[in-house]
Order: sequence, then structure tokens, then C-alpha cells
Amino acid sequence: MTPDELAKRSAEIAESAAHAAWWAAAGSILTALLTLGLLLGAYAAWRTAKASLDHSRDAQLQIKLDSIEQTRPYVFAHIVPGIGGGGSWDLILRNSGRSAATDLTVDTEDWPGVDDLIVRKLREMFQAAQTLPPGVSIRSFWRIEPTPGSVRTDGGPEVDGMPKTASLTMRYSSPDPSNPRYQDTYVVSTDTIGLTPVASTGPNPSSKLSPGEASLHKMLGQIVQSLGELRR
Repeated sequence: MTPDELAKRSAEIAESAAHAAWWAAAGSILTALLTLGLLLGAYAAWRTAKASLDHSRDAQLQIKLDSIEQTRPYVFAHIVPGIGGGGSWDLILRNSGRSAATDLTVDTEDWPGVDDLIVRKLREMFQAAQTLPPGVSIRSFWRIEPTPGSVRTDGGPEVDGMPKTASLTMRYSSPDPSNPRYQDTYVVSTDTIGLTPVASTGPNPSSKLSPGEASLHKMLGQIVQSLGELRR
């Protein structure tokens, strides 16, 4: 082989080697791009799956919270005109929820300075753990004020029981183990419930009734009034 032919052959070999190297590099780049695409695709799929899982967990948590709110006990306090007649006020603790409120206790810092019978009995009731099934209530004397024209002869204070306004904090348990304890605070007041109507005692007795009939009429009127107050 002549020197020219040898040189030409060497050039062809070098060119072939260069082409092979270029194709090898291109293949490596293409492989890298494909690998990067697979990684990006896998990451996008992971993000989508994670978002779906998070959404599913949030939905399940919201369903659970909604279920708790729908089935939990709700104990509230309010003041109503008392069954004891004019000037008296009663406290009602009522469970309006769908499950029983257990271990119910009541706290207040608004105790009056005079520890009379009503106050002592309320202290005992507040401290004793009560159970209120759904729709059940506890009713107690709260305050007794003097009626117009009445005079107290026993030397006691003009007002028996609690102050006109007090803040009551109720703590109770629920049968649901995932959310077993609740605490609610209500401000009760005889001044902020408006001009509260009192249940009727019925029509006035006729002047033609005998004393015995008039007494019976009065007693029946008081019974009717008490029944009306019990429905509050």
C-alpha cells in the first residue's frame, strides 16, 4: 500500500471513529433525557397520588368531624320565670344534643355574698356529676325577688338566690372516645331576656262562686300556670 493510500485509509478510520464517538455521545444524551423524563413523570405521578391521598384524608377527617358535631351532646343554660310564682326565676340546664352528657358539672365565679338555701343547693347541684340524656333538662330555683307590695318579715335579705347576671361554665363528657370532653360557657341574666310573659292562670272567677268554689278555682289556676311554666 502506497503512502497516499495509507494516509487516505487512516483518514477514513479517524472519520469513522469520530462518527462513532458522536453517535455514542448522542445516545448518552438521549438516554439521559429519557431518564430525566421518566423521573419527572414519576415525580408528577407521586404529586398527583399524594394530593389525592391528602384530599381523601381531609374528606375523611371532615366527615368524622361532621359526625361528631351531629351526634355530640349540647348542654346549654338559660333563665326562665319561676314556677314558684311572681318574682321567682328558675335555671334550666338542657341537653339538646343527640347523645348523653355525662359527668356534667357547672362552675361560676359569680356567687353572691349571702349563702342562703338557694345558693347552697345550687352549689351542691353544680358540684355533683350529673347525667343528661338527649332532650332531658334539670330545673332549679335561681333567684326570688320581692313582688310589688310585699314585705319580708323574717329579717332576711330582700332577694334570695343568685345575682341577676352570672357566667356559667359547663364541663361534660361524651360517649364518643375520639372527642370525649366538652366545655361551654353561657351568660345568664334576668335583665337581658326582655319582658318575659308569664303563663296564664285562666279566667277570673265569677263573683257568684261560693268561697269553696273560689278557692278551688284559684288552686286550679295555679296548677294551669305551673303547667305552662314547665313547658318552657
